[in-house]
Amino acid sequence: MTQHQCQEEKVWFARTEQPSAATEGLVLKSPKTFRVHTRAYTDPAVFNAEMDRIFNKTWVFVAHESQIPHPGDFQTSYMGQQPIIVSRGLEGEVHVMVNRCVHRGAVICREHRGNVTDFNCPYHGWVYGLDGSLLAMSERREAGGYADDFDAPKGLHRVPRVEVYRGFVFACFDPEVKPLLEHLGRAKTVIDRKLDMSPVGQIEFVSRPYVGRYQGNWKFQAENIVDEYHFMHTHKGFVQLQAKYGQTTGDFDVHKGGSVKAMRKVRFAGVTWDCVNGHGLVETPSGEIDSYLGGEYKEFFQGIVDTHGGEMLASMTGKLSAAIFPNMGLIHNQVRVWRPIAPDMTEVTIYPYELKGAPAGYNEGMLRSQERFYGPAGHGQADDVEIFARNQQGLAGSAVEWLILERGVDTDTQDADGNYKGLTTSEAPQRALWREWDRLMNPKA
Repeated sequence: MTQHQCQEEKVWFARTEQPSAATEGLVLKSPKTFRVHTRAYTDPAVFNAEMDRIFNKTWVFVAHESQIPHPGDFQTSYMGQQPIIVSRGLEGEVHVMVNRCVHRGAVICREHRGNVTDFNCPYHGWVYGLDGSLLAMSERREAGGYADDFDAPKGLHRVPRVEVYRGFVFACFDPEVKPLLEHLGRAKTVIDRKLDMSPVGQIEFVSRPYVGRYQGNWKFQAENIVDEYHFMHTHKGFVQLQAKYGQTTGDFDVHKGGSVKAMRKVRFAGVTWDCVNGHGLVETPSGEIDSYLGGEYKEFFQGIVDTHGGEMLASMTGKLSAAIFPNMGLIHNQVRVWRPIAPDMTEVTIYPYELKGAPAGYNEGMLRSQERFYGPAGHGQADDVEIFARNQQGLAGSAVEWLILERGVDTDTQDADGNYKGLTTSEAPQRALWREWDRLMNPKA
């Protein structure tokens, strides 16, 4: 890399570290108080600061390895508002680079995924390798071309830190960021339990994802996926449907409880977690595992017991969800990714996954259940995005400044690692997000 290019890298990264008074004092924390100011969801200056101080400074989920299994495979994605390409090199290595030609700024790839031998800019024909290196400049010396001593760029902007955990690819623009495993902390246990349901410990993104947008801030989705408090109210219509028809509508035992009372009992069991580094978790073990061990897929579930034990099977088949800060969620058999577009606009992509090596009928049943609740014609997703839009509409007014996130604040207990353990409907998972948000947005506070 030339001296000029090194200076550009330093200037780009230094720009992200400029402080701003717009983000100070937006989270109030004390032993009995936890409140968030309306501006944290609505202010364009706050949103712009989030792109720099959060999405450029911490680990962001960008792809799963099953999306790029072969050399030359690529997947386009975003880190905040930075368009990126995730590619598989000829030796199997994973590369992450900014999806922007270094010549005149055109996006190199608009396709969501594909397989190529190189990346060719459609504007002026500059060619880049699978690792982003500059391979060729079209007509380099012809008809007013470039001088022999032209300071050619090295290639596409490479994201300096890329790490993979059990197939999940994360990247970070900060070369000094802490190791990924340290960032994941206790949230790693949810990933492990999800994947350990597979006989070979792997998942695959096989089905096409659901992609949708809602008129609301990105943090609503991050808060909601680990919010047990809302279910009986926001999804009241689904609860009543489930109470009347039960499994006959194809739930595949995902939402447990044969009556409103039984569903409430399930929802008010288990624990929540406010984890360091911003991750929120919900853990509600299945009340019993005999139905799994005596049912259609008993051999599959017995294999889990033999390998991991009955207690772990109960955890795996219960409610087990995570919001991994800042942009990824795990719930049931899906990975959910949210992308901030504007203070009041968010894109959500839901990837149903299959357990590699599990019975085909089990994977199909879980997919049908995903369609039933989360798909475009499902119940849950429509309910949630309506609430997000209502939230954003309510926050447009200025008469009330603060949102209250204090449910369970007096009953949460802190462990030796700094994580807070809460009761099932505690807002501990939501407070996790805001603790890390405040730490990154106001590093010198």
